[in-house]
Amino acid sequence: MPVFNHYCYEPLSFPESVRLILLDPAPTQSAQLSCLIIQRRRRTTTAGYSAVSYTWGKRELTCTLEVRCGSDTSYLRVSANLDALLRAFRARDVPVCLWIDAICINQHDEMEKAQQIPLMGRIYSEADQVRIWLGAADSTIAGIFAFFRKASQRPIVAQTQPEVARDVVFLMKKTIVDDGISGLSLLFEFFDRPWFSRRWVIQEAGLSRKAVVHCGSYSIPLQTMSTAAERVQSLDLSWYQVNMVAKLPTLKANMDILELLWYYHAACCVDPRDRVAALFGLVPDIASQLRYNVHWSELYRQLAAFVLEFGCNNARLQLMLHLFEFG
Repeated sequence: MPVFNHYCYEPLSFPESVRLILLDPAPTQSAQLSCLIIQRRRRTTTAGYSAVSYTWGKRELTCTLEVRCGSDTSYLRVSANLDALLRAFRARDVPVCLWIDAICINQHDEMEKAQQIPLMGRIYSEADQVRIWLGAADSTIAGIFAFFRKASQRPIVAQTQPEVARDVVFLMKKTIVDDGISGLSLLFEFFDRPWFSRRWVIQEAGLSRKAVVHCGSYSIPLQTMSTAAERVQSLDLSWYQVNMVAKLPTLKANMDILELLWYYHAACCVDPRDRVAALFGLVPDIASQLRYNVHWSELYRQLAAFVLEFGCNNARLQLMLHLFEFG
């Protein structure tokens, strides 16, 4: 691919503008990926797109996305995981409108990132749906998704914790594998997929109107998985990924930032600034007062100053507990 054919981002027209991609249809999964990148003002974008929640995977950009620009064609390099999800989400006969951070935000423009990142909570909450990509399927996914569906339909009221736990193990044997320990091991492997530990997914999935989880060609509503995760909690395994999924339906905007930082301290991110920024959508009042395009230590200082000035009466004590626990 010649260097001069690399796609060049046009600056966003307005502060509230976002980019969307129109993914071209193709008759086969192996066909070249191609798209059109468009801009819309967010205030006029009330529907018509799906926001994608995924992990970047390996940072090497080994695959190619063709971008149509009028009569010209240019190219973006994308990761193998992004290439796989685009192929999975592409339709055969109609364009698919998506918002994907790696494509819709110019990752080489720090000023644009600082402008767009505080908007991400609203981008996900205003999308028609959020499509969650876990990666390729393996031979266990059909059984695991069947377990989620059956477990989500089981009543939990009027059952003791041991009764719910026994029911969960029984369902594992019926749907995943005829051995409770092996079934639990396969569930561990499933929830060990990188998406469940990624920090950004908390707001991406938690603020969605509707979310669908995709694993290869299999899919399941996030609400079904979350309800099943509540049942799995009865096994009392102190399992962060399961606890995170179970809690997603309870998330909403304007939550307490220190509570969020405490509960999700195990969630991972590459950039230390994102320990705070990945939760911006859940704390929009605070996010509007913080600047992303600074060193992580300055961002943390801004947050601490805001909490001390506007937080609850015991904010100083809570900050000290955070420092003591997490450094």
